[in-house]
Amino acid sequence: MKNSEQYRFNAKKIAFSMFICLFILSGCHNLQGSNSEMRSAYADNFEISGTTKEEIIGTVHPAIFTTVDRSNKEAIRKYGPVSSKNGIKLKTGAGRYELSGFPTGTISIFDQDNNLLLHEIVGDKAGSPTVTADIDSTFSILFDGGYNAITLQPVKTTLSTELTTGIWDVGLDIEPGDYTISIPEGHGFVHIFEQGEDPRLYELFGGGLTNTASTVQLKKGQKVRVSKTSTVYFEPVKQESADR
Repeated sequence: MKNSEQYRFNAKKIAFSMFICLFILSGCHNLQGSNSEMRSAYADNFEISGTTKEEIIGTVHPAIFTTVDRSNKEAIRKYGPVSSKNGIKLKTGAGRYELSGFPTGTISIFDQDNNLLLHEIVGDKAGSPTVTADIDSTFSILFDGGYNAITLQPVKTTLSTELTTGIWDVGLDIEPGDYTISIPEGHGFVHIFEQGEDPRLYELFGGGLTNTASTVQLKKGQKVRVSKTSTVYFEPVKQESADR
């Protein structure tokens, strides 16, 4: 009886993995009406384009390109309870911040005109542990009513090839170059913003049979947004010798 139950359990796991694989290979999105180049871009590199990209990214407001003084001279660490079921909306001194809350809720960042720049689930029960971004003194941050307590922690700028949920500067937070991007588990997106250019959007899956990887080129001055996943690995692409 035990062996029979174990067999059924393993069969379900295999069937679920096959379903996920077919889900990925099919493009995961409604590409009806898209041209063959769009379908090929997704199949080859998991890059989303067309109306699906527009729906996921939304409106790109100029304030997304804001880069604050990374010395954090005006940044202020804040910690406190959230007493209202409607959450709390606040402003803070300009700086680079890591935002978090307990137990779990959503964090949204708005520019001075109340345009939404970022919206993520953050907490210890779901979503990502933290979200990191440049916060201008004119921006406002909304922590929803899912939190009992919130933290705004100023953070130092260091170059890294592991970017967590948030918005990052190419040249400050990660070196320019060609990278293969992947995630350890789950599902998420990498957005690449460049002034005067259409944004790029890559979809990532991680874990077991569902692993995917995309190749991206990062240029100084671009913004990289990591969304819906806690960590993205950026593996530098090794350039072959010109003599080969």
